Amino acid sequence: MRVRRRVADRFGLLILPLISGAVIAYFGYSGVAGPRGLIAWHNAEMDLAVKRADLDHVRHQREALQHRIALMNANALDPDMLDEVARGVLSEGKAGEVAVPRDKH
Repeated sequence: MRVRRRVADRFGLLILPLISGAVIAYFGYSGVAGPRGLIAWHNAEMDLAVKRADLDHVRHQREALQHRIALMNANALDPDMLDEVARGVLSEGKAGEVAVPRDKH
C-alpha cells in the first residue's frame, strides 16, 4: 500500500510538468515548422526577394519601352527611330543595302 501511494504521489507530481512540456513542445514545433513558423517565414522572404527582382526587371523593360515610345512622339519624331521601325515592320530596305538579322532586345 505504501509503495502504491508513493508511486501515485510521484506520478501526481509529474503530471503538471509532463503536460506543460507537451504544450511547450507543441507550440515550439508549430513556431518553427508550422504554416506560419520560422521556416515558412524564411521561404516567404526568399520568394519575396525573387518577386522583387522580377519586378525590377519588368520595370526596366517598361522604362525602355517608354523611352522608345517617347522617341516616336509625333511632335519630336526621331528619323532614325522611324526608319528602324519601318524596316522592322515592312522587312524592306533601300536599294543596295544588305540586311543582317539580329536578336531583339
